[in-house]
Amino acid sequence: MIQLFGTDSGGEVVRLSFTSRLTSPVGATSFALFRQQIDAGDARALHKIDLELVPFFCPACDKCYCGVHWKRWDVFDDDGWHDSIRGACPEGHTRMLED
Repeated sequence: MIQLFGTDSGGEVVRLSFTSRLTSPVGATSFALFRQQIDAGDARALHKIDLELVPFFCPACDKCYCGVHWKRWDVFDDDGWHDSIRGACPEGHTRMLED
C-alpha cells in the first residue's frame, strides 16, 4: 500500500509492504507528480523515482507480485551490518528491494 499525505506544498509518502514500512518526505516540486502516479497505479514511474517505493514491482517483467511470490533475502556488510534486502520475482529476475 502506498499513501501520500500532505498538500501541494509538501508532505510524505508512506509505503507498507512485505519488506517493511517506509516513510519518505515529498517536496512541493514533486508532490503533484507523486499524487498522479499513485492515483494511476503507475508502479513503473514510481520505481524510476525510488525503487524502494515499489518493492513488489519487477521492472524486467513489468509486473507487480505480492510478497508471497517474491523470494527475498537480507544482505549484510562484511562487518555484519544489515545492508539491504534483495529479491527474485517468480520469473527469476533479481533486484534490490530495499536499501
